[in-house]
Amino acid sequence: MWPKLLAQLFELLPHVSRLIPMADRFFASRAATDRATEAAMVAMAEGVRGDLGQVTKAHAGLYRQLQEQGTQLEEVRDDLKRVRTVLEQRESRIETLESQVTSLGWWVKLGVSLVVVLLAVILWILVRAR
Repeated sequence: MWPKLLAQLFELLPHVSRLIPMADRFFASRAATDRATEAAMVAMAEGVRGDLGQVTKAHAGLYRQLQEQGTQLEEVRDDLKRVRTVLEQRESRIETLESQVTSLGWWVKLGVSLVVVLLAVILWILVRAR
């Protein structure tokens, strides 16, 4: 069995000697392709890093603006609370004044009525005295 195997291996040696340079070229071309792919990936990674840097800068600006707007919103909220408090106080004051005006209106009507009645009585007394 071994002698047959060795005889077959000796017959295949010339063919193997032709396959070795082809395999060498294949592996060399494969390594070159891998190096080119790696270089392309490195270049793409650098581009992505640069783009990420720009995005980070843009986001930093947006974040800063967002914080400023948050501060402004807090100021507006505080102003709105103060305005609401003042409006409630004014509303209370207006209600008080309205009730006072209504009361004064009743007193004026009563006073005018009384004056008219007293004038009528005085006129009646004056006319009767003559």
